[in-house]
Amino acid sequence: MKGTKIIRGIAISIIAIFVIHQAFSAIYNPIKTENAVFYTATDGLKITGLIIRNETLVVNDNSGVLHFVIGDGGRVSKDGVIANVYSNESSSITLSRINTLNEKIKDIEDILSYNDVDAVNLDLINSKFEDKVNETILAASTFNYSDFLKSSEALLSVVNRKQAALGVEIDLSSQLQSLKTELESLNSHLPNAKASINAEKSGYFVSKTDGYEHIFSNLNADDITCEFLSNATSKENKGNIIGKIVSDYEWCIAAEVSVDESLNFKEGESLILETPIKTSPKLPVTVKQINISESLEKAVILFSCNQMNSELAVTRSSPMTVIKSEYSGLKVPKKALRVVNSVRGVYVETGMQVEFVPVNIIYTGKDFIICEKQTENGNVLKLYDRVVVKGKNLYDGKIIG
Repeated sequence: MKGTKIIRGIAISIIAIFVIHQAFSAIYNPIKTENAVFYTATDGLKITGLIIRNETLVVNDNSGVLHFVIGDGGRVSKDGVIANVYSNESSSITLSRINTLNEKIKDIEDILSYNDVDAVNLDLINSKFEDKVNETILAASTFNYSDFLKSSEALLSVVNRKQAALGVEIDLSSQLQSLKTELESLNSHLPNAKASINAEKSGYFVSKTDGYEHIFSNLNADDITCEFLSNATSKENKGNIIGKIVSDYEWCIAAEVSVDESLNFKEGESLILETPIKTSPKLPVTVKQINISESLEKAVILFSCNQMNSELAVTRSSPMTVIKSEYSGLKVPKKALRVVNSVRGVYVETGMQVEFVPVNIIYTGKDFIICEKQTENGNVLKLYDRVVVKGKNLYDGKIIG
């Protein structure tokens, strides 16, 4: 009798737990959502791009201290001054200080000239502020004193610009006058340069050389083969080389691929190269030539480009992606995808319930999908919709809270 009561008690407890669990599940069914965001995915071929361009070495045969007029990666015209030669280092230090003063004076004058708050792009100023804060933190964390000073001064300048843009009165006139007085004093005592180094042609000045200048300059497209690239080695630049001039007209990016991959390209085709280069994330190029190797197993694709800037001028090799297709639409996690009555779609949180929304998938990534962004109203996925990525027993119209 006693054993029967125990068994009955256990059974009642199990039933009670089950009822409570079901009731709890019906009332409280937690779900997890993520917003649908606009996204562009690319489909293409990953390559290592070798940059081939015409480069002219810059030689200095003068004794003395160099003071560069053109910064690394800076634009220079034909016969333009790259650097001046002085008899001692103090002259170069004085010139560096003069350059700094000129930059500060211009910066303050720009701030003082703000008189139309409505015309100021505060978003741009805020973006620059965040960049300079990050640069300052990075310089401090790596104990880079020189970069820390530069970024700190730049940060202060952005703060002053924002205050001026917001109409906050700041007194910079005394500081401006002090800088101008110092500049006038330095200019009056500056000695003349004993010599100048001029550019043989126009282009971008790069202070570093890599030993490939003699090999890759003035090449014909037919010369750039798989065999040529595999045998190309850098050679030490001897003599008083202080840099090089990178010509700013058409140049090439060479990439070695398999013959099968090369069949997807044709000469004259216009494409986009996706790069990690900050100033040129997407480079418009044209397929200039495709050179098949003697073994018929590999090929070199030559992409011609006519864009150049200071960052590209100092780059020799970089990972890149040849974009063959782009897919733009609404990105959602792949785990959000459901199939209801043979229709693919996602559940979207709308108020206190979920709604099933059919989607048209245009691209599938590793852990996400891109859905077509439809313009019509109605039962379609919209930008920033809260898409359900986790939830049990979902159905159209289910109450969730």
